[in-house]
Amino acid sequence: MKSRKYEVKSIDEAMPLAVAEMGIAEEDLSVEVINEKKGFLGIGSKLEVEVKPKIDGIEKGKEYLQMILKTNKVDGFIEKRVREEVVEFNLEAGKFNGVLIGKNAKHLQALQMLLNMIINNFYEEDEQKIVKLDVGGYRQRRDRNLERMAVELGKQVAKTKQEIKLDNLNSYERKIIHTKLASWKDVKTFSEGEEPNRHLVIQPK
Repeated sequence: MKSRKYEVKSIDEAMPLAVAEMGIAEEDLSVEVINEKKGFLGIGSKLEVEVKPKIDGIEKGKEYLQMILKTNKVDGFIEKRVREEVVEFNLEAGKFNGVLIGKNAKHLQALQMLLNMIINNFYEEDEQKIVKLDVGGYRQRRDRNLERMAVELGKQVAKTKQEIKLDNLNSYERKIIHTKLASWKDVKTFSEGEEPNRHLVIQPK
C-alpha cells in the first residue's frame, strides 16, 4: 500500500501534505512518528513521520459497494475473492441487480471502473490490482455465452472465408472474443472504429 514520509514541525502539518500527494481522504490515513530531531535549545525541532492508510484498499472497495446497497435501501450480500493481484467481487441484490447491471451492462462497466479507481488509489504502481465486478453472476454467464459465440463464429469464418463484424460489444466483451480466438490458426480478430461505435472484426487468415 501507499506510504509517505515527511519531515515536519508537527503531526498536524503532515496530514494535508499526505492528502494532497496520496489522494486519500484524511479519515482513511494514520500518522506515525518514526524519528524526532531536536533543535538547538529546543528551537527548530523536526519530526520525521510516516503516513499510510488505516484500511486496505480492497476493503475500501467493499465498503463502497456496501454504501451503494445501503444508500438504495437494498438488502444484499457481497462475495469477495482475492487471488494474487486479481480482486473479484460478486454483488447479489435481488431485484436491484437489473439496475446495477444496466442496459448492455453499462452500469456494471461504470461501477467496475469506479471500483478499480477506488481500490488502486491505495496502492503504488507496482502493486496495482486487477479488479473485476459481477452482479448476480451476470458477467460469468455473459462470458460463457461470448466464448461459445466466438467459437461458433470462428468456425463460420474459417469455413466460409468471409469476415464477420460484431457491433454492440463493450471493450471487456471484445477482449473475451479476442482472447478466445487468439490461438486459432485460420482466423484473426481486431477492433476498428471509435467509441461508442467501435466494433470487432473476425477475419480469415
